[in-house]
Amino acid sequence: MIASPALLALREATASAHETLEVQARIEPRLSDPATRGATVAAFYRFHAGLEPLSHPLTAALNAELDADFEPRSRANGIAQDLTILGQRIPSPARPAAPASAGEALGWVYVAEGSMLGGRIIRRRLAAEGRDLDGLGFLDPYGEETGARWRAFMDLLDRACAGGLVTIDQVVKGGIDGFAFAHRTLQPQPQEAAA
Repeated sequence: MIASPALLALREATASAHETLEVQARIEPRLSDPATRGATVAAFYRFHAGLEPLSHPLTAALNAELDADFEPRSRANGIAQDLTILGQRIPSPARPAAPASAGEALGWVYVAEGSMLGGRIIRRRLAAEGRDLDGLGFLDPYGEETGARWRAFMDLLDRACAGGLVTIDQVVKGGIDGFAFAHRTLQPQPQEAAA
């Protein structure tokens, strides 16, 4: 399958931010450590609960207009269940600035949906190491549907760009802003780093 111009532009524009997030946020070791797992899952809740109300309605409207097959789903709800399993309180959502267009909203959703692909890998590695997976259901919320869901999102992205409903520049800006929001939200907090 050949990547679309929008996907190629997104990958190129966000590659550095993606790599920086992986290195600095240290997601996998924090999730594997019982002392930091709860705070890390709470950070994911704040990220998704902040992003979803701002980007999902715009994305859902595009999906309806194009009669596409990608319907945004809340991951925050599942993460709240994981926090309950871990005995953690549900934190307040983070509050990013809203995307200014449907194209930017697609860029934000690209970051959130893309994290599922990495989440599945992290969950598999932790299982292979014999770690318990309590409170980590959010890493793989769609199971075997993950690939189909990603392809549906790519189809919506391509059709929205081809139809002139959004521009690649808008989508790229949303992707950059989405990664910046993820970086701010998912960083270890000072009290966590000291634990």
